[in-house]
Amino acid sequence: MPKTSRPREEVELVRERILETALQMLIEDGFNTMSMRKLASRLDMTAANIYNYFSSKDELYLMLQTRGFEQLYDDLSTVFSEHSDPIIRGEAMIRAFIDFGIGNRYYYEIMFNRNTPKYTDYVGTEMESIAFNEKSTALKSFHLTAQCLSEIFAVNGAGGVDPENIRYHAIQLWCGLHGIVSLYNSRVLQEVEEGPEKVIDWMVDNIVRVYFNESSAS
Repeated sequence: MPKTSRPREEVELVRERILETALQMLIEDGFNTMSMRKLASRLDMTAANIYNYFSSKDELYLMLQTRGFEQLYDDLSTVFSEHSDPIIRGEAMIRAFIDFGIGNRYYYEIMFNRNTPKYTDYVGTEMESIAFNEKSTALKSFHLTAQCLSEIFAVNGAGGVDPENIRYHAIQLWCGLHGIVSLYNSRVLQEVEEGPEKVIDWMVDNIVRVYFNESSAS
């Protein structure tokens, strides 16, 4: 908790400013190069003062990760609950994942692309509980994806698919979606196609056709 006598509203504003600046620095400098001292300097704060709000750059990083995965889960769970038809629901979740990645590229970058610390790196440290919460939050989106695929396969007459294979299908699907988002965010897709949105629509339609039919559930 912040070690300051400022009003709660002011504390939250400062914390938000610190988080936003930390996210930008993580993208620009990387996790290993970023430091609390550099962050404080960017914010025109003293190094001692910034520790009144966050204990370390690890805490900052884990909070940003958790925030990103919470938003992704909110987006996916919203469209999941809006549709009763499994196929339509699955396509909506695909588009929600892509929209999140393109619309929140800084968060997506640290969540999926950067070689940053993971839960196992924090086991046995004072950050373990925060890291466990971050991992649990991240897995919620994956488990929801697997649940969606399981329901799709059941509708297509493939309800006997081994649960382990459902997980593999979910991983494979995320790999495909990650490729789309990464190509768009890196502007590679724009280099090879003047209308990248049209290409994304085509790829989503193709993913639905390939992943969501009975033959894919082997």
